[in-house]
Amino acid sequence: MRAILFAAFAMLAACAPREQASCEVRFDREIAFTAPDAADVVTVLALGPSCEQLTGVFTLSDAGGDPLWAWAAPMRPAFGDAFAGADREAVRAFLERWSQPTIARTSESPPWPLTDNLVTTLDQATYEDIRARDLPMLCHFSGTGRQACVFWEPAAAGAGHYFDRDAPEAGSTTP
Repeated sequence: MRAILFAAFAMLAACAPREQASCEVRFDREIAFTAPDAADVVTVLALGPSCEQLTGVFTLSDAGGDPLWAWAAPMRPAFGDAFAGADREAVRAFLERWSQPTIARTSESPPWPLTDNLVTTLDQATYEDIRARDLPMLCHFSGTGRQACVFWEPAAAGAGHYFDRDAPEAGSTTP
């Protein structure tokens, strides 16, 4: 009887959920995007079963916490070897850099026709209208040497995807 109880206990123990090492790191930064004096917030979050196997989430919210823009991707395919052998401190340092988007104006965007390093899903008329309206624009890293750029549309109280581009040259291989 003891052998049967021991065997049953051993089988139950094998089926019990196991604690798995995980990695979750978050960094928040206040920025002014929707208006010059806005208290908007960039939140970058990396989470996964280990610090080498992360999904990254870049979120932009207004001061009230309403989300305006979000972007997500597996970190290692997007940012390469920055996560090979990474620990929590390396991930936190990466997220701190990633949380620093570039703030500009849509009027600073290149005119149509677009170059090979800039891709948009917008048609020419919409792209040029957004450019001419001189709206706030935020560009964040979306991969090694790539940025996603969004514009603020005050009439809709939301951000829209404007284009993806190669990152500017100066120190831009990672955020």
